[in-house]
Amino acid sequence: MHQHETKTTQSLLHFCYTCEGAHSCETEEASHTCWSEKGFQVEASDENVTAELFRQYAF
Repeated sequence: MHQHETKTTQSLLHFCYTCEGAHSCETEEASHTCWSEKGFQVEASDENVTAELFRQYAF
């Protein structure tokens, strides 16, 4: 699996699993747009990925 696919899969699991509007994101682009609108940083550096995901998930 490529780095981009891995980050997208992780983001789908972290951000979309609990989202009530997840059914409306039918494409990867729609998901990325939604994450951007909500202020989620998908392209976090590898050093702080876990800490950043925990922080974003808490909101």
